[in-house]
Amino acid sequence: MDKIIRTLICNDRVSLTVLQTTELVNEAIRIHKTNVGASRILGGLLTCGAYVASSLKEESGGISITVKAKDGDGAASVSSDSQLNVRGYADGSCGSTLVGGSLTVVREDGYSTPFNGTCEIESDNISDILETYYGQSEQIPTAAAIYTEFDGSGACVWAGGVVMQLLPDADEQSIQTAGDLFERYKNSGAKSRADDARRIYKSVFASFASGDVTEIYPQYKCNCARKMPQVLASVGKAELIKICEEQGEVRVHCHYCNRDYIYDKETIEGAFK
Repeated sequence: MDKIIRTLICNDRVSLTVLQTTELVNEAIRIHKTNVGASRILGGLLTCGAYVASSLKEESGGISITVKAKDGDGAASVSSDSQLNVRGYADGSCGSTLVGGSLTVVREDGYSTPFNGTCEIESDNISDILETYYGQSEQIPTAAAIYTEFDGSGACVWAGGVVMQLLPDADEQSIQTAGDLFERYKNSGAKSRADDARRIYKSVFASFASGDVTEIYPQYKCNCARKMPQVLASVGKAELIKICEEQGEVRVHCHYCNRDYIYDKETIEGAFK
C-alpha cells in the first residue's frame, strides 16, 4: 500500500516526509499506457503532487502541478486534493528533456485566493525541479530525493522518496543534522530506496523525530464524474443541444482517467431538468 509518513525532526525545526507511491505510478501507467520516459516524469510528478497535497490544511484544498517542455514540446500535469486523491497524465512527447521549460503549481487552501507559483526548469531531475520551485516561489529551503525505478517491461517496481524542509527557526545544528540524515538516506542505495516507507523511516530517521508521526495513504482517483455536471452547465444547454444536432452526440474527454463521457440529446435534456 502506498503511504506518506510525516513528522518533525531536529527539535521540531525540520519537517520530514517519507513517501511511497509505487501503486500510484503503476495505476497511471495502466490508464495511460505511457512509455518509460513519460512514466518517469509522470511518476515523479505524482509523487510531488502527493507530497504537496499532504501539507494542505483545509478539507476543500487542492493542488495542480504542470510541467511544460521548452517551446511547448510535451507536457505533464498532476492534480490532487486534501484527501490525497491523486491523478495525472502526460502526453507522448513528455519523455524528452524538460530543460528550458516551466513548472507551474496552483495551490488552493480552501479559504483564500489560490496561490500560483512558476519557475523555469533547469534540470530533468524531478528532485531538482521540486527544490527549485520551493526555493524560488515559496522561499522555503527544501531537499528532495524522489525516485522512480522500472523493470524491463516498463512497470514501476518502486516510487517514492524523501522531502525535508527547514522551518523558520532552524539553527545551524539542526541544518547540519538534517543534511547528514538526507545524505545518509541517499547513500543507502537501492536497498533503502526499494524498501517500505515505514522501514526507511525507522532505519534512517525515527531516532531523530521530535514531533507526532502521521501516516496517510494516497490513491489514484479521478473526480471527473463528480465534476462533469459542472462542465456541462458551463457550456450551456443550448450549445450542447446544437452540438448533438450537428454531431449526433456530445463527447467529453477526461485526460486524467483517459475516459470519454458521451451524451445524447435525450440525456442532456434530462440533465438540465
